This record gives sequence, structure tokens and C-alpha cells, in this order.
Amino acid sequence: MGTESRSRWIIEKTEAMAMGGMVTAMQPLAAEAGAEMLRRGGNAIDAAVAIAFAVGVVEPFMSGIGGIAFLVYRDSATGETLCLDGSTALPAAIRPDLFELLPGDQRQGMYGWRATKGDANNTGWLAPAVPGMPALIGEAHRRYGRLPWRETLAPAIQLATAGFAVNQYVAMMFASSYDLLARFPESRRTFIKPSGAPYAVGDRLIQPDLAHTLTLIAEEGPETVYRGTVARLIAEDMQRQGGLIAETDLANHQTLARQAHTATYRDTQLVGQLESSGCPTVMEALNILAGFDLAGCGFDSTKATHLKTEALRRAMVDRLRHLGDPDLAPTPLAGIVSPDYAASQRATIDLERATPAIQPGDPWPFDPSGNGQRAARSGNPNDSQTTHINVVDRDGNMVSLTSTLGGGFGAGVVVAGTGIVLNNAVTWFDPVPGAVTSIGPGKRVMSAASPLILLRDGHPYAAIGSPGGRRVISAVYQMVVNLVDFGMGMQDAVSAPRIHSEGPITEIADRYSPTIVTGLEQMGHQLLQREDSLAEMHFARPSGIAIDRATGQRHGGVFQFTPATAIGVD
Repeated sequence: MGTESRSRWIIEKTEAMAMGGMVTAMQPLAAEAGAEMLRRGGNAIDAAVAIAFAVGVVEPFMSGIGGIAFLVYRDSATGETLCLDGSTALPAAIRPDLFELLPGDQRQGMYGWRATKGDANNTGWLAPAVPGMPALIGEAHRRYGRLPWRETLAPAIQLATAGFAVNQYVAMMFASSYDLLARFPESRRTFIKPSGAPYAVGDRLIQPDLAHTLTLIAEEGPETVYRGTVARLIAEDMQRQGGLIAETDLANHQTLARQAHTATYRDTQLVGQLESSGCPTVMEALNILAGFDLAGCGFDSTKATHLKTEALRRAMVDRLRHLGDPDLAPTPLAGIVSPDYAASQRATIDLERATPAIQPGDPWPFDPSGNGQRAARSGNPNDSQTTHINVVDRDGNMVSLTSTLGGGFGAGVVVAGTGIVLNNAVTWFDPVPGAVTSIGPGKRVMSAASPLILLRDGHPYAAIGSPGGRRVISAVYQMVVNLVDFGMGMQDAVSAPRIHSEGPITEIADRYSPTIVTGLEQMGHQLLQREDSLAEMHFARPSGIAIDRATGQRHGGVFQFTPATAIGVD
């Protein structure tokens, strides 16, 4: 009998190209908002501000005013890179033993923590922390924006006021989140039609409360979310609903300016922040891989896929063991990204056999802070609802920005009178007391967000990033490999099939050839094949913009299975 054959998804997008500026966003209306800022003479920060607020309107399940964000910006005039950390800390009133654990070993949430009564650590009014996105966006614009603040928010206000036609992807997300939204009256009123039906393709979603909040932010600045009208509305609704965020929590929030760290992979420099992000894990995986001739293997080869998997697995198990909030316990960030530590990890890779059970390494001897130990992190493979934005303007300024609510629709709650969907930041922490990763007042989240700026010989090369939980890390890692080792264009680098491994099981896209799958299994890899399709997104949703150094042309690539869009402006 012949080899079994079956039809498979083949969905692709063309690469956007322009000589002026370029934006990417997860929804076309949001991308258009950023492109319009560039047409008006705005810079990369202006475009990123417009996109960040607009995408919160047209993809309210992904990000928005109630979320957190991370930004990397490179200024073309000075060559300086700024990393802004707009993550959040848990409210002062939260307690480690606040959530009642369900009996047995039931698991819930993105990270597979112990299940709690009512899923209260993941959904509802106890799950949110202070939003970090508005403060970060405001700080970026204060430092580098060119257009008036009000002008950058105008597209988002218009989309919320006049509404927008729901597309297939948004309708699918509304339908899949129906039960969550129906639990909370304000969420139901905002995102479920008066008839009780979910919004369908072609329906117009109008958000007047959100339009009013965006107008306040445009007029009063992001400060209104922390010490003004919007802050009072959040705190009052929290008090009514039994939530934890107080006005003092809002007033105490800070956007942190992080020192940019530069790692080198082949001829390319990667610039991003180490704290509270996925960037150190991306860098460790690439440092491990740097000792192998991947280009000589070729992308469509068992050997290259084996090496990519083994390097990624080691970096991920190290992440789960060693990384966390450096303000809470010693964290070997410098050791994790040390090339010498990577060499020691590389030496454990067998070129002919998989090592599914590899244990974490010891980066502490390579860390200048000295030896230390911290509690292990735990959690299962996950997904989350996040968005990513890239912008390169005509002057060569570059932005890579990741923003998230945590889970889909965050905590599932909307603040009355504001239209703000709140994050579920508590989901990042273990509800079982006693560990560094356990829930506690003031603890800062560790996100997988991995926005990166890439340089070649100090010249701007690309802005890349992705949404998608911890799979962001593997997606960004493989984008770099595709660009640098295999010389792919940006769209091909985004669209290529991917793997994900953070333990014994390696998930592999079903778009890999059967020959590679069979070869990996013969090497001892424990594979779980996953379908790539419109509804199944197992490997994150990356995007990026590259600059052709010879011509200056910008090349935009976006995830092919969603409405993500790249727009060039000449």
C-alpha cells in the first residue's frame, strides 16, 4: 500500500514592502491607525501609541487599557535603545492564602496551578492587578513622541465611538469566551448583544464607555488611570465588587526603565530587557545553538530541527527552574545569558540522540552576583491572549511592543462606566503558599513577552515579537534562526512551521515533512503533532519588520492564520 495522504491547511500572506515606514498589528484597523500616524509625519512611537490603543478597541480580548506591556525602542539619531517595563505588581491587599484550593490535584489557568474555588485566581474581581499599559505608552510618548498626544488617540476613540464591523476571528473569540463574559453583568452588557447572542461576523460593536475613557486619557493624559477620574472609577468598582485594587495601588504604579541587554548571534545583535520577560530565554537558546552549523544543515532537515529542539528545551527548563522576579530572590540573569554557560549546556547535546529528560543546568557559577538558589517555578504549557506591534518609521526609529491582558479577556471583568477589560495578573502566580512564585502583595509578574530589536554591525535590521504565552519565546527564537541562519525574508520567517519544547514532549507543527517527523522519532524525540489552522494556534503568532540595508526598503511579515496586517507607507 502507498503512503497515506491527506489534505492540509496551506494559508499564506504576502510580504508588505515600502521605502518609508512600516507597521504591523494583529488587526487591520489597528494597523491602519498606526499607518495614518506615519502619513501625518509622526514617528515610530506615535504610530505605536495609536496602534496600542486602537487594537485594545478592536481586539478587546487580547490587550487594552487594563493590560500590561513591554516596549523596546531604538532611536535612529542617537543609536540608543530604551526598554520600558509596563508590567504590574499584585495589590497590597492580596494574601498568599486568599484562594481556597480544590481537593486533589485539579489544575486550572494558563500555568496549570492548583485549581481554586470558583477559579477565582484566574477570573473575576480578585484576579486583576494595576494596569501597566497606559503608563508605559504615556512614558514612551513623553520621551519620544512627535505628534500631539490627543492626535495619537483619535483613531481608537473613533473606533470605539462609531464601532467597527466584527470579522471572523473576533467573532470566533467572542463565541469561545461567551461563558466567561456571561458571568459578569458589565462584561455581558459590553460584549454580548441585548438578545443574548454573541457578536457575529458583520455585527457592529460600539463601545461608548470605552470611547469616554479614551477621551479622558486623550485630554488628561494616562495619569487619569492612576490618580484621576478613571482611577476613582476603577477603585470604586473594585470596592463594590469585592476586588483588591485600591487607589493607593494605582497611585503607586511605576513604569520601569530597564537597561537594554545586547546578545550576539552569528552576525546579528539582539537587544531587549532581561528582567520580567522572555528575552533571556530566547538569548540562552540562541547562545546554545551558536556552536552548531545550522545553515549547513538546511531548514528542512532532521538534524537542524533536532538541534533547534535540544537548545530550546535546555533554555526552557532553565527558565522554569531559575528565573523570576529578581526583587524577590536572587536570579542568575547574567549567568543565563552567558556564552560560557551556553557552551556548558551545548556540551550536553547529543548530535544523534534526543534528551527529553534533560534537567536544568547550573548558571550560578557564570553569574557575577555569586551563588544562590531559589524555589522552582512550575506550570504546564500554556497560551494567552496577547498582542504584538512593530513599527519602523522613515527615519529608521524602531519599536517592538508586546501588550497583554493575560488570559483571553483577562479576568473577564469590565469596570463599570469605563469599558476597561481588566487583566488577570494573579494567574501568573501559584495559589499554593510558601514558594517564591506564590501569590503575595507587591510581587511583580514574570512575562514571556520577548520584544526584540535586531542590529547588524550596529545598523538597524529588524523589530520582532509575538503574542502567545510561553510559546512567544520559541516563536521569537525560531524567527531569529530563520532570518539569520536560513536567510529567509520576514514573511517566510514568520510563516515557517515551528516546534515548541519545555520538557520531555516536543510539539511539532503538522506542516513539517513526514521525513523529519520520522527522523526525530528515531532519534528519541517524544513528539506531539499539532495542526496549524485558523482555530488552532499552538505555536504563537509572531510578526516583524526587517530593513534591507542595501536599499533601505522595509519588509513586513505577519502571522498568516489571523487578520494580522502589515502596512507600508512611502
